[in-house]
Amino acid sequence: MEMASIETCAHGYKHTLQVAGAMCIVETNYPQLESSLRDWTLPTLASDNAGRVSMQIFVSAGEEAPQRAHFRGLHHLVVASFGHANIFVFDLLRRRVVARVSERVARDLYFWNQLVLPIAIGVLGPTVGVVPVHCASLCREGEGLLVAGVSGAGKSTLTAALVQSGFDYVSDDWTYLGELDNRLVAHGMSAHMKLLPDAILYFPELAGRPVTASLGGELAYVVEADFLGGRVVRWCVPRCCIFLERTSRSQSSFAPLSTVEARHRFQSTVERLPSQLSETESTRGEIIERIADLPCWTFSYGGTPQFAAREILSFVSCHRHKVRA
Repeated sequence: MEMASIETCAHGYKHTLQVAGAMCIVETNYPQLESSLRDWTLPTLASDNAGRVSMQIFVSAGEEAPQRAHFRGLHHLVVASFGHANIFVFDLLRRRVVARVSERVARDLYFWNQLVLPIAIGVLGPTVGVVPVHCASLCREGEGLLVAGVSGAGKSTLTAALVQSGFDYVSDDWTYLGELDNRLVAHGMSAHMKLLPDAILYFPELAGRPVTASLGGELAYVVEADFLGGRVVRWCVPRCCIFLERTSRSQSSFAPLSTVEARHRFQSTVERLPSQLSETESTRGEIIERIADLPCWTFSYGGTPQFAAREILSFVSCHRHKVRA
């Protein structure tokens, strides 16, 4: 299947992308935008009947830099502004994005790859069968692992430690789950890991790297997986899920989690959808049901993220061998 195409259209140029299992058709008047979107024209995972999102991007002359994001929503419309020159309107009902950006923003790879496209799939994903779930996703020896937990449970530092221990990196804060050939598939956006400033206590190699403000204004180290000795993969087939729970003791324990409780925990993390999208709500519920049907455990732990990573690696390896036996 052709993974990328550029052709003359009403807006001048047309790009066909694959983003987290969804097809994204981008029309623009600015040919150089293709360079900023190039990462998503590489072969990734998507079915021939993948949901489609359309984006119409008008690029105007100017060098206005992107500002901190502000969001407004009304029914099926969400407006995101990154300063007065960079405005995006997300129409959930029509699966469409209309935007105006400056030339400087159109050339900004970080803006598209780390901000706009993750936001677009996060907002519109449920309308095309892709469910954004607040969890990390990793893969080892071809088998995927979802790592969930409330804010402050240590998902990001544990994800970094798991990457150091040999797991491939799919996603950190958000994972996009959908179906392909009757399989549950977890997609990442190749977004960098964001580690809070105190992570340097566990990862001294962060010394000398800058601390920057994230989209929400939170200060963090922005870290690539290869910086920690790992590699990035775009997707995996999840085999199990672990919910983190911090304790004050330097020990760990695993406990099985029922399908009912797992479903409740995942449902509590997803955004409410407008009433016009009742069919989308039903599809999302089916995918969450499939996630909850995975073998799920709670993992209570204290101590360093490296200690927790070793415990998880041992547990997952043992469980995999038991299942295969």
